[in-house]
Parts: sequence; C-alpha cells; structure tokens
Amino acid sequence: MASSIPFDHPSLVLGHVVNNELIALLEKLSSHQAKIDAAFEKLNSFISMRRGLSMTITELVGLEIETAELGEKIKELNKEVGDAASDYMAIRIENETAMQTVRAQIGALENVSDSESPLELKETSVKYLPLASDSLKMDVQYFSYGSNADTQKQAIMAVEKAVQEGTEKVGDKPSRDMAKEASSQINQQHKNHDVSGTLVITASCAHRNTALVEAALNIDRAVDIWNHMHVDAGLALDTTDLDAMRAVADTPMASGEAAMTLLTGASYGSSFVGMVHFINKETAKTDVGVDLEKQLQEQIRLGGWLRDAAGGFGVDESMLDNVRKLLSSQSVSIHANLIVLGTLPTITASNLELGVSRFLDGQTKQAVEQNDSVSKHSTGRYQSINSSAESAAQGAKVMAMQGGMMQSLIQGLGKIDQGSNQVVDTNTLMTAFTNYINGVRNADGKGVTGGMPINFLYKKFSRSQLARMWLEKYYASMRAEGGTKPSGTSKQ
Repeated sequence: MASSIPFDHPSLVLGHVVNNELIALLEKLSSHQAKIDAAFEKLNSFISMRRGLSMTITELVGLEIETAELGEKIKELNKEVGDAASDYMAIRIENETAMQTVRAQIGALENVSDSESPLELKETSVKYLPLASDSLKMDVQYFSYGSNADTQKQAIMAVEKAVQEGTEKVGDKPSRDMAKEASSQINQQHKNHDVSGTLVITASCAHRNTALVEAALNIDRAVDIWNHMHVDAGLALDTTDLDAMRAVADTPMASGEAAMTLLTGASYGSSFVGMVHFINKETAKTDVGVDLEKQLQEQIRLGGWLRDAAGGFGVDESMLDNVRKLLSSQSVSIHANLIVLGTLPTITASNLELGVSRFLDGQTKQAVEQNDSVSKHSTGRYQSINSSAESAAQGAKVMAMQGGMMQSLIQGLGKIDQGSNQVVDTNTLMTAFTNYINGVRNADGKGVTGGMPINFLYKKFSRSQLARMWLEKYYASMRAEGGTKPSGTSKQ
C-alpha cells in the first residue's frame, strides 16, 4: 500500500529511489506537522462552538428567555477555549522547534540522489486520476503604509505573513520563498516610489489529479541499487548463489526491516500571489500655457463675480480651489506584481479608450464663452436687484450645463473609438487570477496536469520481496530450460 510524504527536498523525483535517511526525516516532519494541525483543529472547534453559542444566547435574549444558566455554561466553555489555546501554543512551539532540528539534519545529508531509477523507463507512463479533490484557499487584504519607517516595516511584515499563510498548501519551503519574494518586491517599490498602499490577493489550490507511475520494475537494476544502498550493512543480495536467494525469499518481512523506497505517485497544488501597489504622484505646473492662463483668468473672474453677488470682496474660495487644482496635479498610478507557482496564467493588458482629451477641447471653449456671457451681465458699475438676480440665474445655468457636460462625458466615453492604450492595472491582475482558477479547474487528467508536487506517494520494497521477484524472473526460465542454474544473473 502506498504511503505519503511531503514534497520538501529537490532530490525527490517521481519514479526514483529515495534515500532511506531522507525518507525517515521527512516522515518525522510530517508527524510533527500532524500534531500541530490536530491542536489547531481542536482550538478552531472550540472557538466555533463559542461563537455559535454566543449567537444563540443573543437570540434567546431577544425572545426574553432566561439565559442565566447558559451564561454559567459559557464561562466554563471560555476556560476550555483558553486551555485549548494554551495547549496549541505549547504543542506548536515544541513541534516547530523539533521541525527546525529535522530540517537541519536534512540539509546535512550527502549523496541523497545518486541512485538511478529501477524502472524500465522506455515502458513507463504516467497516468493522472482524480484521486484527490480540488480545493481553494483565497484571501484579499489591503495594507496601508504610514508616513514613518516603522509603520511601513510593520505593514511589509504583515504582507509577508499574509502571503505565507495564504500559500501554505504548497508546502513550507515554497510558501516561505513566495513570502520573501513578495517582501522583496514591496521593498523595491518603496525604494523607487511613494507607495500609499498595497492590495494583496493570495490563493492556493490543491488539484484533484494525482499522478501514478505505470511501469515494470527492472529487477536487475533494482538489485544493483539495493546492493549499493545496503552493502555496508551486510544485506547485499548475492545473485550468484541460488540457495542464498531462495533463503532470503522465504524469510518473512519483519517490522522495521531495511527497505528500498520508490516514489510511485504525486499529488499537485499551486499558489497565486498578486499585488497591486498604489503610487502617489503630485506635481506643480511652473510653465503656464496660453490656454491654461485663459482658463485661470476666467475662473478668477467668475469667482470675483460670485463673491461680489454675495456682497463680499475678493474671489470666492471654491474658485480659488479650482485655480490651485489647475496649477497642480495629483495622480495615483498602479504597479502590479505577480508570483505564481505550479501554473502559468495568461497575462492580458487592459484597453484604455482614448478620446477624452479631444472631447474636452471643444467643451472648454464653450465653457469659456458661457462664462463671458455671465460676465457681460455683471459688468455694470451699479446693479439693481433684478440685474443681480438675472446674473445669478445665468450663472446657475452655466454651472448646471457644465455638470451635464461631465455627466455626458462619462456616459458617452464608451462610445468614442478614436484609439486605445495597453495598460497593466487591477483588471489585468484579476484576469490573471481568473485564468489561474480556470487552469486549475479545467485539468482533465488526459495529459500533463498543471501544478507542482506537494505530496509524493511511495512504495517500499524489502530484501525478501526483491529476492522473490528475481527468482520469479530467472527461476521460471531455469525450470523451462531444465537446467540447475538460472539463465541470467544480475550485474554486481
């Protein structure tokens, strides 16, 4: 029966033999992680129960039902939740510390990938079966950066934590690598730009298709690999001694016996991290053109008229704000980063339709003419009540027409087709995310499936099993030929 180990080492290759020390350490990692997961599930179960009972009590209070006894039960449950949280923290600290020790031992291993595959590679095929299930874990968060370095550092650390937690399905090492890469890209953005915030989208998927190796074992090569792995332990198979091979084949397999581990299958997953950085840009105009100067003058004239009509002096404050906005520009641009493991989503730029500038050019002249018309009604030195009222009404009409012009611009922009630019924005990121999800969902298992290995299935071959397989190959031919020696021997 096949067992499973996490994908946590570059020497793990489908269809190849795994170093025995490495597989033992990987099984230890899996055992420690299972203890942490069990404690976390227990804590989540208590928290979910606590929230559900709190909602029940709230409903009962609304129905004017006595809940004093339930309140005492809630206090007892609170203690259980606290104990579960304390146990989880202790178990996690203990096992995380042990996992770090195991990882150090894995890093110290040497010659873990020096064995060839014992399979007949020419006759090998990989079959994909939906033995698992598709699953998705998605998170979207916006992180705002403060004005000081400490706040920015805390926000970047929060992003790194969110990325690592959101991509944990693909394994510890890939998840840590993606978090570090995301942090590096954010630091690069802060170095070159004034970043106000970052929208982070994280998703990790487990794919339903599992790869299974279908191939015949080359028994001669398997015996050679076994002898290479266990020659120092005195467990080598001597294929020149038929009686010794028979004796080994008849020996029952004992618990904890040395074995040769072969990777026979793999389950797959993938992760997606998308980031949209919002860049602040503010510029002041020092070179004022003729058209802009005329607009400024008209704004000031209109502001003076509004203040004068209200019985004041100077220029209306709202018009001065408009003048300031004309002399300075503030914009928010977008930078996007994408980190994907296990698949390649399609990146499509968005089309930004052009035509706004030309539309506004014609309307600007019309607005200036309308302002001139308003000014003519208020150029007299002395104004009566009727003339002032007429001027105010005319000014209101102008402002209403300009408001209608902007509304028409927004509504009619989609109908203008004068040109387009290719831009990368939030829509590009969401399109890539949609393609990523579709790629995971549409894997049919008939060809190479998407994803990266997150778990390997393996099968162990004992010394007695290999001896029996060798005898089945050569002893059958020996009996058919009527000889006393096998018709072939494996190379030592």
